[in-house]
Amino acid sequence: MGAKGRRDFARGPGQRKSARGPGRPTSTSGLYAREKLIEAATELFAKQGVAATTFAMIAERAELTPAMPHYYFRDREQLLDAVVKERLAPLIAGVWGPVTAGEAPAELMRGIVERMLVGIEKMPWVPSMWMREVLNEGGLLRGRVLRHLPFQRIGALSQSVAKAQAAGTANAEIDAGLIVFSLIGLVMMHMATINLWAEVFGRKTLEREALSRHITGLLIHGLQRGEGLKSGEGGQPGGPMKRKARSKRK
Repeated sequence: MGAKGRRDFARGPGQRKSARGPGRPTSTSGLYAREKLIEAATELFAKQGVAATTFAMIAERAELTPAMPHYYFRDREQLLDAVVKERLAPLIAGVWGPVTAGEAPAELMRGIVERMLVGIEKMPWVPSMWMREVLNEGGLLRGRVLRHLPFQRIGALSQSVAKAQAAGTANAEIDAGLIVFSLIGLVMMHMATINLWAEVFGRKTLEREALSRHITGLLIHGLQRGEGLKSGEGGQPGGPMKRKARSKRK
């Protein structure tokens, strides 16, 4: 039996020689490797920025060979497209998808904040990446992310606030068009610095439910119609704290 016959015999009847070239991953291992590369890329982008991250760094973090990123992604642009489409876009859709016109501002904000926090809990790198690559001027993900924003649903929150203001039930000093930026900013800033302020103030990191109540409380009470803190309140001369101190001395 010749060498070819022995190889065919070893494969057994009905088994065909694999068309996969040396070093090329199988379909199953390939999907796993691609996911590891995207996950490694998101973590590095959040930590040090897109511009400072190379394919070699991504491969090392993913514990794959240096050639693997080039096999799955033609260049950095294709990798960035994949990160936004497969990681950030689903998060954005999950946050804004349930938003419908006609809901009260408070309910809309509670839902948006809660869904954002749930998504960030699953992908804790999101706030840092958002601050670096979306909010910053020149951020390399800004244009890609903006293409995935559902502006009609986002506008529903501003319209709800404006409607409440017109009815006299919401604070007229609030800019309805900026409420979305305030909401997203509060969530992202709190989550991007959550470990820092826990360390600085020597306290436990807040659970998601407590943080959600804190953020929505700031937003909702800021919307409430009223005079707010009057001059002298909050510990200033003539305010409640000062009056309380004087009463103790008596």
